[in-house]
Amino acid sequence: MKKLRHWLVDIGLLAIVTAAVATLLLTVVPAADFANMTPKGQTAPTGKTYTLVAIGDSLTYGTGDEAGQGGFVGQTVQRLQTDDDLRVNSVNFGHPGDTAKQILTRVQKQPAIAKNVKRADIITLTAGGNDLMHTLMKNGANLKDQDVTKAEVAFGQSVDTLITTLRQMNPTAPIYILGVYNPFYVYFSQVKQLQTIMHGFNNRTKALVKKMANVYYVDVDSVLTKGDGTVAKSGKVTDAQSLQAELANNDSTNPYLSTDDHFHPNHIGYGRMTDQLLKVLNKTKGQWQK
Repeated sequence: MKKLRHWLVDIGLLAIVTAAVATLLLTVVPAADFANMTPKGQTAPTGKTYTLVAIGDSLTYGTGDEAGQGGFVGQTVQRLQTDDDLRVNSVNFGHPGDTAKQILTRVQKQPAIAKNVKRADIITLTAGGNDLMHTLMKNGANLKDQDVTKAEVAFGQSVDTLITTLRQMNPTAPIYILGVYNPFYVYFSQVKQLQTIMHGFNNRTKALVKKMANVYYVDVDSVLTKGDGTVAKSGKVTDAQSLQAELANNDSTNPYLSTDDHFHPNHIGYGRMTDQLLKVLNKTKGQWQK
């Protein structure tokens, strides 16, 4: 009975977390607008040598980077220019709130994306975080194994088609896919469902990457999910309001996430993502430094 009681508490907390996150994202993140999308760009001061085209959701966009340096995309360009003395341009097609399927729709329908992908030397992709949240919002306390599997399959199919589409546009540029992380682990480590679904999505991406030539997986879970290793002692959480209060009382628990929404990385967090991406970029220099 004690185990059952703990399980029921966790399921209820999952529903509360989901509801609160939905409220936060609807407040902080705008809805997708395919018709009015324009790319953000960053250009090397002395001209182009390599072009990095970034495609994805709010992580690509840089939401949460309080320094205003464009998240991991901006930091990656800066590091390649300063550390490796390369001339690098970037074009950012990140859009907050997009699921993998919505990203695919933009890639298929926006001529500007196709034009830039065709001339890219490096392509980065973030997808999956919003798919996870949509699954949680849809199922909440009723989340079952088959719901997770269904979400994983749909996500995998969208990413598979997305990579295939990008490869048709550009047969040679390496594609780097960044994984997803659990932003609530340090606050609510007892909610195992969040970890389970996150690992499921990452495993699905890894399996896809293994089947595809010149496509690489970049792990961010290991550097973001558990913060600095400190796990908060959660107080009593009964509804969305008490959840937000609990998060507010633990602002410094995960030093890599924005205190505005406790969901997106802050500047330091994006720096850790940049480190992970640069490790893979450096190992695969022969694929893009031609």
